Amino acid sequence: MQRAQAIVGSLALSLCLPACGSPAAAPPAIATAAQPPAGPSAATASALAEPRPTLRLPADVHPGAEAIELTVQPEHDTFSGKVDIDVQLDRPRQSLWLHARGLHVTAASLTPAGGAPIAATWGDEDAQGMGRLALTTPAPAGLARVHLEYDAPFTAGTKGLFKTKVDGTSYAFTQFEAVDARRAFPCFDEPGFKIPFTMTLAVPTGDQAIANTPEIDRAAADGGLTRIRFAPTRPLPSYLIAVAVGPLDVVNGKDVPPDAARARPLPLRGVATRGRGKDLAYALAHAGEILTLLEGYFGTEYPYEKLDVLAVPDMGGAMENAGAVTFEQGLIMLDPESAPVRQRQNFAEVVAHEFAHQWFGDLVTMAWWDDTWLNESFAEWMGYKVADLWDPSLKADLEFANGMQGAIGSDSLVNARQIHQPIATADDIENAFDDATYEKGGSVIAMFERWLGPDLFQKGVRLHLSQHRFGNASADDFLSALSTAAARDVATPFRTFLDQPGVPFVEASVQCAGGPPHLHLKQSRFLPVGSTGDADKTWQVPVCARYPSGGKISEACTLLAAPEGDLPLAGPSCPAWVFPNAHGMGYYRFSLPSADLAKLRAGAIPSLDTRERIAFGNSLRAGFNHGSTPFHEALEAAAVLAGDPYRQVAEEPAEFVDMAYAWLSTHAVHGRVEGYARRLMAPQLAKLGWTRRAGEPETTMRLRSHVLSFMADTGRDPGVRAEAKRRARAYLGLGKDGAIHRDAVDENLASAALFIAGQDADGAMVDALIASLAKTQDDEVRSALLEGLSSVRDPAQSARVLALALDDRLKYTEMTTPLWGQMSQVETRELAWRWLKDHWDAVAARTSTALFAGVQLLSMPAAFCDDAHARDVAGFLTERAAKIDGGPRVLSKTLEEIHLCTAKRSTAEVDARKFFSSH
Repeated sequence: MQRAQAIVGSLALSLCLPACGSPAAAPPAIATAAQPPAGPSAATASALAEPRPTLRLPADVHPGAEAIELTVQPEHDTFSGKVDIDVQLDRPRQSLWLHARGLHVTAASLTPAGGAPIAATWGDEDAQGMGRLALTTPAPAGLARVHLEYDAPFTAGTKGLFKTKVDGTSYAFTQFEAVDARRAFPCFDEPGFKIPFTMTLAVPTGDQAIANTPEIDRAAADGGLTRIRFAPTRPLPSYLIAVAVGPLDVVNGKDVPPDAARARPLPLRGVATRGRGKDLAYALAHAGEILTLLEGYFGTEYPYEKLDVLAVPDMGGAMENAGAVTFEQGLIMLDPESAPVRQRQNFAEVVAHEFAHQWFGDLVTMAWWDDTWLNESFAEWMGYKVADLWDPSLKADLEFANGMQGAIGSDSLVNARQIHQPIATADDIENAFDDATYEKGGSVIAMFERWLGPDLFQKGVRLHLSQHRFGNASADDFLSALSTAAARDVATPFRTFLDQPGVPFVEASVQCAGGPPHLHLKQSRFLPVGSTGDADKTWQVPVCARYPSGGKISEACTLLAAPEGDLPLAGPSCPAWVFPNAHGMGYYRFSLPSADLAKLRAGAIPSLDTRERIAFGNSLRAGFNHGSTPFHEALEAAAVLAGDPYRQVAEEPAEFVDMAYAWLSTHAVHGRVEGYARRLMAPQLAKLGWTRRAGEPETTMRLRSHVLSFMADTGRDPGVRAEAKRRARAYLGLGKDGAIHRDAVDENLASAALFIAGQDADGAMVDALIASLAKTQDDEVRSALLEGLSSVRDPAQSARVLALALDDRLKYTEMTTPLWGQMSQVETRELAWRWLKDHWDAVAARTSTALFAGVQLLSMPAAFCDDAHARDVAGFLTERAAKIDGGPRVLSKTLEEIHLCTAKRSTAEVDARKFFSSH
């Protein structure tokens, strides 16, 4: 069918596409738009009387396809565009509601199929960008086309269609999730509206332009521009559309070769700012390997025509735009010879996460934002799973385990939200992107995969994807597919974790008298001391325990669906010990009676795997936070973990010592805390030193960084501090050429050395750190420099560091780093809080343009641990939080964390002081 054919036929075809799941045909020719009247006329009065939708767009207007043409000149301050949106009206309408935030609409019309254009006005726009297209005469039910022309400023920061400068050259990029596509073009900006989009870009001749699909033609346009048309997309929600424009390096990687799921080679390209394409060599060499592993898991080919990976300056994190995946530069620009282990871990995990979204999120999209977890939880779990398959030496599974334990900590708050959170306000959409969605959701998925078995779980995933290919799906759909594959009810136990907040607290005790040995289990909601929550909650918890039996380690499992239950243990005799969270896969806290815990500590640690040792350490912290384990007992039990070969385990006792160090900073016993810290980690320091050994596991470098940082910071070890300062000066080229010398410090230790040197920095050192920032755009180097600046403790230098939050020399993604650093230190916390209050308006304005930066400001005061500051924080921030997307809930969590820290400190500080007085 030709583009010039009648509008009725073209509209009917486009409206079929979301259901049919076939590639979108090119949209029909753009209809001539009628100019809107100067303002609303009497004829629009009835339209204006229609009630405003409260959150979601009306369900009786259905978009079918959208054609977008943008004129994007990054050197300018504004861009312009026009869109044609094919819609189905279920009833006659005098007005339509859709999204367009901050766009200056210059022409608007609606053309019914077979009819003449009806002039319209755009207005009545709310703060979230939902507005009214008011028609001068009513439109009949049926097919129609909306036409809008507009211009707008590029968005400051990293939301919507934004511009950024690198070495004086401007570029334009997009970031639309969650609800910022409306800042770039009018649309139905909700995930349930999944339609084909056709993008056309008019850009300066000589610039490169990237979109979701391959380019299909280009032609010269007026004003020194080139008009580039891209192939129509498969059905997508608006938040997955992507654009990049500028003098970009576009590097062709090797095609991803065919595999068992894909018969065709897949084009793979890297995109970077001018001159940096060479830095994508590592990503282009390995991204295809990660994609192939995902195709193997899903059993279906990558669903889009091409795959571009884009390195975006100033971006925080990454975004799964179909066919054009964007990444913060440091995630995919790395030199394997100099990249620290942490950066290579991040590359594997984040690339796998975003590529997993091409199936879970892009191919099958959530129906509404309450199922954000369905996208992000799955990708979080799959990202670590595939990263571990791709390079087991990076130990991604341990990072995942650490994330689980962190989520369990957050989930202990009364203000924690459930994974499947109803969306009642726009704030709830912003709040949906938090650790409940990512770490908790991913952890619950991992627990139920183990409960079902990997093969059955994979079968359910594949069934879900096949049933909703190129469509939308809900939590019910996903759980139904798992239940079908497993031939048993998965939805009911799974929903106990989805639909209520909190983490189960499983009190386990070994019972051997009067019958066969068994583990008695009792569950409630875990609540820390001082909490006002209700502990009388239950889940259906898959509980597995490991224990010695008959000369080997056995495992037993049950589904604890009642407040209490028993888990039989094989063997005629009482086991020497029982660990009630096999492989650390259960999303729950556990406790054991003192006698059972003593047996576990005495005989089980060598038999526990690494994830179990992580879970053991966190269970000790849980007992302490719960108030059932005294400080001294928790630390003595955790101290055995200090010599562990894995950082995630060895950090556990350090958490207790760091806490006491902060609490007792003005007490005479403070020096004894330092001495204890040095003795605790001295064996690790003697074993590791500063120098990497031949054949050493990759992850040992991260352990070494932890040990050195702890010894220098909490232990105040003079030798470690002196060596850190020497290496930091050499890194900065002080006393020489003032240039960065990355070879002066192992790449894994640069941040630690600069952090320690920064604590004692004088004006000259701060000058050197700031000057070095101006000399490099390398994200790893900048991160290390900011680590040094953020740790300064001299009051005069602290003021300089805090001012960097408003300094254009720091990227949007970097601006909160000095604030976090200064707020996290006892010595500078009060100065930082006063500075933040004095400069709130300016800081809040800058963070409002960067993803999630505003809510970070509200999280920072959680470092306080006293009632007076809780009152001060509440008084200062309550009204201000209401102006930040997602702010009220985050502030509530912050105030609760301060309250809980205060309660814990009042309960445990005397015991901590007594413990260190005797050491």
